[in-house]
Amino acid sequence: MIHERKITIEAASVDEALNEASQQWKLPIEDLHAEILSEERKGLFGLLGSKKLMVEITTSARPDIITRGLEFVNEVLRLMDFQAQAVSSEADKNTLDIQGEDSADYVVGRYGDTIRGLEYLVNLALRDPKSEPRLKIDSCGYRARRTKSLERLAEATARQAVKYGRPVRLDPMASWERWVIHTTLKNRDDVTTESVGEPPMRKVVVMPKYEPDETRIPGPATMRIRAQRERAERNSRNNARPSGRFRR
Repeated sequence: MIHERKITIEAASVDEALNEASQQWKLPIEDLHAEILSEERKGLFGLLGSKKLMVEITTSARPDIITRGLEFVNEVLRLMDFQAQAVSSEADKNTLDIQGEDSADYVVGRYGDTIRGLEYLVNLALRDPKSEPRLKIDSCGYRARRTKSLERLAEATARQAVKYGRPVRLDPMASWERWVIHTTLKNRDDVTTESVGEPPMRKVVVMPKYEPDETRIPGPATMRIRAQRERAERNSRNNARPSGRFRR
């Protein structure tokens, strides 16, 4: 959708008017067009003193996903009465960084629930999956801390799955959180991972992987799984055998 905007600004110069509009709309000056509506000189007989211009600034540019995401998130923050503002991250062009007085506590939320929900909402509202990247939202370094926590969770879950010989389901996660789990465990030879369910309830399942390995002695969990598989295979073969009785 094309977003058309128009604003009239009183300024001493066209550049000043462009800068003001750029700050208000959070758009680069290159996307703006200026037209002088009137000019007034203030001073003795209009010859001396300052000059004031009435400048009309317009834009009909198609905002990219970052610009639209900033507008959306900042409007949500305003409606929630949070003392915070989203800006474009310098480290990652697809990340919106929320800063301000309420960013550390209220925006992140308990266990990251608020920021995860906000990220899901902005992508649901704005993203074009055919042509645009997914937006990420960060606040006060939350994503870096969360990544470290997820890496520890992944390793602990893998140990649990191997020890007890059964799959372990994790809580629902955002797509980037699930990616951390998959990436952390992808090089292990004793577990495999799979995502199940539909967003926003999609979660990771960590499953023990038992491949024949002659170099180590199998543990109790491995022996139990192998016995269950062998029993299932025998039952399957027995059910497939003809009974020997035929009816005419």
